Amino acid sequence: MVMVDERTPLTSDLSGPLPLTSGPSGNVHHLKSHESLRERQVRTFQCWICSAIMGAFAIAIVISISYIIFGDATKPPLDGANTTAADFPELLNLISFPLVDEPVPQWNGTDVGEEAKDAAIAEGEKALGDKELLEETLTSPPINSPTFRHQKSVGATVAARLAAKVGFVEDRATKALVRRLDIRHRGSIGRGPAMNLPRTHTHPRCDFNARYRTPNGTCNNKEHPYEYGVAMIPFRRQLNPDYGDGVSAPRASVDGSELPSARQISLDIHRPSYHNDPNFSVMLAVWGQFLDHDITSTALNQGVDGKPIECCDPGQPQHPECFTVPLGPGDPYYHQYNVTCMNFVRSVPAPTGHFGPRQQLNQATAFIDGSVVYGSDEERMKALRTREGGRLRMLRTPDGRELLPVSTDPLDGCNEEEMNAAGKYCFESGDARANENLHLTSMHLIWARHHNSLADGLARINPHWDDERVFQEARRILAAQMQHITYAEFVPVIVGNETASRMGLLPESDGRDDTYNVTVDASIANVFAGAAFRFAHTLLPGLMKKTRNPTSSSSGIELHRMLFNPYSLYAHDGLDNALGGAISTALAKYDQYFSTELTEKLFEKADEHLLHNHPCGLDLVSLNIQRGRDHGLPAYPRWRKHCHLTPADSWSELERIVDPESFKQMRSIYREPANIDVYSGSLGEPPVKGGIVGPLLTCLIADQFLRLKQGDSFWYERRRGPQRFTEGQLEQIYNTKLSSIICRNSDNIEQSPVYLMKRTDPQTNPETDCKQLDTFDFEPFREDKDRSDHNNRAAKIATDRMKVLVLEPKSTTGTTPTNTNSPHTSMETDMTDKEKATEEFTTATESLPPTTTNSAA
Repeated sequence: MVMVDERTPLTSDLSGPLPLTSGPSGNVHHLKSHESLRERQVRTFQCWICSAIMGAFAIAIVISISYIIFGDATKPPLDGANTTAADFPELLNLISFPLVDEPVPQWNGTDVGEEAKDAAIAEGEKALGDKELLEETLTSPPINSPTFRHQKSVGATVAARLAAKVGFVEDRATKALVRRLDIRHRGSIGRGPAMNLPRTHTHPRCDFNARYRTPNGTCNNKEHPYEYGVAMIPFRRQLNPDYGDGVSAPRASVDGSELPSARQISLDIHRPSYHNDPNFSVMLAVWGQFLDHDITSTALNQGVDGKPIECCDPGQPQHPECFTVPLGPGDPYYHQYNVTCMNFVRSVPAPTGHFGPRQQLNQATAFIDGSVVYGSDEERMKALRTREGGRLRMLRTPDGRELLPVSTDPLDGCNEEEMNAAGKYCFESGDARANENLHLTSMHLIWARHHNSLADGLARINPHWDDERVFQEARRILAAQMQHITYAEFVPVIVGNETASRMGLLPESDGRDDTYNVTVDASIANVFAGAAFRFAHTLLPGLMKKTRNPTSSSSGIELHRMLFNPYSLYAHDGLDNALGGAISTALAKYDQYFSTELTEKLFEKADEHLLHNHPCGLDLVSLNIQRGRDHGLPAYPRWRKHCHLTPADSWSELERIVDPESFKQMRSIYREPANIDVYSGSLGEPPVKGGIVGPLLTCLIADQFLRLKQGDSFWYERRRGPQRFTEGQLEQIYNTKLSSIICRNSDNIEQSPVYLMKRTDPQTNPETDCKQLDTFDFEPFREDKDRSDHNNRAAKIATDRMKVLVLEPKSTTGTTPTNTNSPHTSMETDMTDKEKATEEFTTATESLPPTTTNSAA
């Protein structure tokens, strides 16, 4: 019998005898040949099986990724919601942040000669002259009318008004040149030839070894010291603008006709709703507004000497910068007052230095630097200081409390004759919008007090420091604490803790890598300021609690009655009540709906001089939509594409993204998805997993906050550079919470939830004694005088040796080539040496012997 085993060739002839020996014979070779053939066949079979498995695995990966990106095309979405919304964090595997801004298109017109440019500029200058002559004849809105108060609170500074003159000439000159060359184009005409007009300011020389920030944000970035994050520059464009004429006409529909009225969209898509979100407190929105005013300040056009502009008076010519909101005859609110026009003034055109599409001006620094407390320019900062002990000016009340310094301007949009007669005035701060609502004013007061608390503590342990040193060190710590609170308590709530963690947006107390990236532009995106960060308006409830006292019988206060009404802060318990009300009032639910307090009564105030003697407030939603069109923000589907989200180019695609009611209204109002305003479209998306906003807003907001962290050379967590904190100092900043700041600087608050932006909960967010929350220790900030003098001398010698103390930054025009012998490379090396020297100094400071500490100082 022939025995067969696993080594027997499958094709062997088993009828013949098998060789029994393995000696050196031909039979042995014959057997090996058969074994090799079988082994090859087995290996081929195994490879086929492996290939099949790998192929199936690859197909599964492709299907999974496609599902994440495009959704399940075979399955109808639940309730019309975006099936990928809850899984937005998974998209982080496919998206690289910060997002790459769309390249600026080149001028698509013909070559322009000097004669044509000069003629266009002359026409622009004439248009400016005509505008200023017209402004001399126009009447402003009535004092303390809603539009007067609105324009005064968000108006342009003197510097912004001067810059706007140049921007207006550039805008009108571009229009003239395009008309002369007969160029027809919508969207963006592209970056045109240079335009040599007088500049409104000169740039200082930069000290890149400075320990402290400049007030206006210059010299933060070595590559672009006068551009990245600086005040008084245009907002950054993530996508190129979409103007009706390619230059500056507000965005139009895809067929060239006018878009639906912003008011009609407000009424149909953003109608009233009164649902609360019990998980969060109004303090989340309060911090969001305070933070927003630190990093954005859109300048609006103003008339002569900063007077507001009236756009809805049929008895006078219309200002060229008006862009009114039409109100339909059947408007459920305004028709009863026979009002058919809502006042709207365009944002000032920012000077760019060349022919091209209109840009808008950010008056604030982009960095989270406390400019909301100190101002974004040297003049305002100086005006707010006492020049003694590093402190800010304050008003001392008869009962010994400190309030913000007062504003005695009767035309500031806030002050009222009756209150002024009683000795009560509105207030001044680092930002002109401080009086906009009571909660915001309270936050300004808390942080101004906090600066003085820091200054007093630093001066006490460092009596050899002069006023300037104390002020700058206190300012430096305050900015760091604002940054930490924002990224530890605010951002994770908005975008979700998982998204924040995976994007590197959470504080990194145990991190050792430097956070700074010189290539990242921290400048605020136009869409962030003009649409995305305005999401918080939907979080505001119409009724606020007046106090946190559970035994109080007082009813709530309507939101519109808190606007430009800071006078309750003069009462001995006014500040604590305002803060307590914000802590105890539940946030409104995030959705596309708004309270009538914002859509009908914004900035209203009964006054005998008002139209028809009725209050008749503004509609904030209409203003937000109109602002996006004014800025030429592209339509909603383009932003979805920019963020690599599922497309919204057709109604069938949109139906899977927004909630059913929003979809129904959008389809009836907008003729095409490509007409949908980014503000309305983004608010219709359901929240992402763990966050409170939808996928698009998560993308845009997270991208901006990542830039603010990576693009700030003075970021508090940096591990290198002269501005860095020691480990002991960082520990104090990491222990900071908004609750600890309020505990320290309120009048009589003794207990607080640990996390003020979240609801109070006995298990997860309990009421805690302020002594446990306010643990800030000044001891790590003590500096030995002798050691300080020695190190200051050593640092000066080292700096002189490196020859980089003051450098003219290189030109920012064009792209800098990589060259190991370039001045930039040598400066990087020198800076590294300097940073090492700084690190040795700070380590020595950290190792000083401890002394008794008063943590409550």
